[in-house]
Amino acid sequence: MTGATGTPGQPRGRSVVVTGATAGIGRAAAAAFAEAGMRVVLAGRDRTRGERAAREIRADGGEAAFVRCDITDPDQVEALFARAVELYGRLDCAFNNAGVPGDGRLVDLSPEDFDRTFAVNSRGLWLCLRQELRLMAAQGHGSIVNNTSVHGLRTVFPGIGAYVASKHAAVALTRVAAVEHARDGVRVNALAPGPIETEMLAASEAAVGGATTWRGLIPSGEIGTPRQVADVALWLFSPASSYVNGQTIGVDGGFLAT
Repeated sequence: MTGATGTPGQPRGRSVVVTGATAGIGRAAAAAFAEAGMRVVLAGRDRTRGERAAREIRADGGEAAFVRCDITDPDQVEALFARAVELYGRLDCAFNNAGVPGDGRLVDLSPEDFDRTFAVNSRGLWLCLRQELRLMAAQGHGSIVNNTSVHGLRTVFPGIGAYVASKHAAVALTRVAAVEHARDGVRVNALAPGPIETEMLAASEAAVGGATTWRGLIPSGEIGTPRQVADVALWLFSPASSYVNGQTIGVDGGFLAT
């Protein structure tokens, strides 16, 4: 991929936008990217948590700024990426991490609940992709990583149908974007995390058994960490993965292999 800077295998000096960056995987990813020398724009709805996360990165010697953004709002999404370019001059990478759960059996879901899940996990993802792809295609390079889920590749539990369907859509968007923009020098890949130590996993305990159930499904019996997901995203941003495109990579302790 053209436009690489820094030492081989490292994306040092590149700019990156991280959505859903105020907690969990997004916050860990923003910190990991900054640690690797990337210039980070953290995006999320919670200004207090987002600005705190950005301050902590700067205190550790990284370069980071927070932009409040609800990715269901096209105007806010456009403003987010305009601000990223204003800050850093270009957009080299993007980690589309923002997501919401979607609990409830399909027959019990209200139209509003279903639409809310898709508004963030699918339509919101598309709104971000649209801005990212335009910017990256114009500059002739870029790497995008969409954070999906093992649920986007394999239906695991009943009772989370809207979430599962929205994550399947996210995987499809990844593939379409990769095919449409490969000749523009833009790569688009996805991660499919299994159970990761986050607030969302803890909240799923009542609905689907959370970590307790997952430990019986993972070959190692281990729950993953946000940093383990972030490290794979970091590799996908680096020149070391330059021939990887349109893929959805499981970060799941081997669950998808079972």
